[in-house]
Amino acid sequence: MAQVILRKVGSSFVTTIPAELVQEMHLQEGQKFEIGKENGRLVLVPTNAEFDAAMEAHRLVLNQYRSAFQRLADA
Repeated sequence: MAQVILRKVGSSFVTTIPAELVQEMHLQEGQKFEIGKENGRLVLVPTNAEFDAAMEAHRLVLNQYRSAFQRLADA
């Protein structure tokens, strides 16, 4: 496990990801992440634009055809 330093930049805090991890995880500059905490640890999860787009399409279809889906479920 690598050690990194937390720095304050303006009103935000930043840190770096070691180059070895960037390469190993196939991360890219500008990539988006979700950040959270689990069991007292920070968790950084790369987002997947393709998955996010599919979930948004699913949400739109579900909202548009909610009553039809409900009728199918009740049948």
